[in-house]
Amino acid sequence: MNFQYPELLYGLILIPVLLVILLFRHNAAESFFEQTGLSRVRLAQAKDRRFFRWFFLLLALVLLIVSLASPRYGVVLEQGKRKGRDIFLVVDVSKSMNARDLKPSRLAVTKEMVYDLLSRMKNDRVGIIVFAGDAFIQCPLTTDYEAVAMFMDGVDTGITSAAGTDLGRALELASRSFQENTGGYRTVVVFSDGEDFGNNVTAALKKLKENGVIVYTVGVGSTTGAPVPKINPDNGMIAGYMQDENGKTVISKLNAKELEKIAKQTGGAFLRASDTRTATMLAAKLDKLSRRKLEEKGIVRLKNRYQLPLSGAVIALAAFILL
Repeated sequence: MNFQYPELLYGLILIPVLLVILLFRHNAAESFFEQTGLSRVRLAQAKDRRFFRWFFLLLALVLLIVSLASPRYGVVLEQGKRKGRDIFLVVDVSKSMNARDLKPSRLAVTKEMVYDLLSRMKNDRVGIIVFAGDAFIQCPLTTDYEAVAMFMDGVDTGITSAAGTDLGRALELASRSFQENTGGYRTVVVFSDGEDFGNNVTAALKKLKENGVIVYTVGVGSTTGAPVPKINPDNGMIAGYMQDENGKTVISKLNAKELEKIAKQTGGAFLRASDTRTATMLAAKLDKLSRRKLEEKGIVRLKNRYQLPLSGAVIALAAFILL
């Protein structure tokens, strides 16, 4: 779940402030009745009634603020028209993406680049494909960038159990998932360290090129490399490092030449994930590509659930008035 207007949640700061005011008011009233000797005529039921009245008022205020922030979860398909590009972000989730030659890790840097890239997009339809020894769609093509970011949050090197790095399968999946066989507005962006892509890449690139799909590659890692950590799934801590058959620690290095070769075959470009400017440069390159006016039969969006807390707020407010 996320919120369409998360900044409105800062309004919840009012709740403890009001609570302090109510407690001060209550203590002042109690002190007054004790000093005047009127406390004996106050009914216990009246105290309980006042407590529940203020409880329901504060609850109504909390639920109203949450409703205004517009909570969203679950997905819904909508119809609509747009003028933009179709872009699949193909993310390497092989174990080598846990290497920490980029801080805090290669995959974490990839996520930050994706978030930055999404913040610079408008009207483009974006999807996520993850791959290691296998490939699958993590997020279908959508113009709802908050939904894409939410799905990106769930990307991890443990998301698939298939070992290896089969980029060809991911590219084939992207090719099948594009809806129209027309050209320039369809793009694939690969985020990877470029190690051991298997034997299917050439055929997949040939098909993409024939269909007019441009591939950009982003190299995530360093040429000096780093050991590949074993991550404890229970606590996320490093539990050692991967070793080869001879017992030596595996050092994973960025294969920039392979990534650059892949990009050039379709007229794309290669970039290094060196700093925060990478997403800016990538966005600038994507912005030069042509856009097309498309009618979509299924735009994936997060479903707005503001009605639930709003209904709760109305009920709580009614209880406050009736008590």
